[in-house]
Amino acid sequence: MINLMINNINILICDDSVLVHKSITRLLQSCSNATFFYAENGKEGLDCLKNSDIDIMFLDLTMPVMDGFSVMKSLPVREYNTTIIVLSADVQLTAVERSLALGADYFLSKPFNHDELIELSQRLGLIFDRTQLPLLDSHLDNNPIESIRELANIALGRGAAIISDHLGDFIKMPLPNVAFMTSSDLSMAIADVRNDHGLIAITQRFVGGGIHGEALVELHGDDIYLFGEKLGFSQTDEYKNEVIIDIANLMVSSFLVALSEQISIPFSVRQPIVLEEYMNSHSTDCEMQTFFTIEYTYKAEILDVECEVLFIMDSHSLAIMNNKVMESLN
Repeated sequence: MINLMINNINILICDDSVLVHKSITRLLQSCSNATFFYAENGKEGLDCLKNSDIDIMFLDLTMPVMDGFSVMKSLPVREYNTTIIVLSADVQLTAVERSLALGADYFLSKPFNHDELIELSQRLGLIFDRTQLPLLDSHLDNNPIESIRELANIALGRGAAIISDHLGDFIKMPLPNVAFMTSSDLSMAIADVRNDHGLIAITQRFVGGGIHGEALVELHGDDIYLFGEKLGFSQTDEYKNEVIIDIANLMVSSFLVALSEQISIPFSVRQPIVLEEYMNSHSTDCEMQTFFTIEYTYKAEILDVECEVLFIMDSHSLAIMNNKVMESLN
């Protein structure tokens, strides 16, 4: 690791979340010797490293186009030494070990501890001048979807760690897809699930703090029951989907537990059941209703298992979660 006690320090924030760009910039903006660079995926990050003398890079692991692991595998791109601080929601022990093995100097988990990040920045040569408070760049403005995407990303990382601990296998971290969905689109999606006889879909309702919604879990792969066995689940009745239901419950509850920790809202969940006809009730009486959805897929690295999860909530729930995110930034 290099000595960064120089007059000016170039900082690259390589993360697909503009909200993270904003958070780190806001935290370090009083540094009198810092210049900020931004990249929204690993490819942009590598291009920045090729063209600029970057002293410190905050690197996310889960990004589109090129992830953080691939970035570190591609280094060095030139002779200039860069201190790499992995800042990731993927807190699986394997993710930490692989990051350090690939050359990361530090690993900080999301959501990051402000005091820890400031203390590390000072050790790396950043000089804090509280009399100077430069304005944030206008490109750092965020929107509710962006806020919830980062919230979901952190929850997915915590959830993956929970599942990985139970399983003893690395879970490939997904990129969450946060979007709006109309009632008719939702009905079509549910109909497609029902028509696919090669899978079993589980639904589970949840509620808490004015947030209410439904989670839909689809399981694919030849190792589903082995996956369940490794998680400690057993099948006592061959005519029931006990293992499937237990796996789905873990997928939903692990995400909600991690989400609850971030927004300080406890959730209660109903017993998961195999998808039934009532899920397709979004018809004439709510033809124009719009939902917001969080969608992701967990994949085991070794076993042939994919768990696709779709969280469905209304616009009121989106507003509550976005307000909680904004409170945490202020």
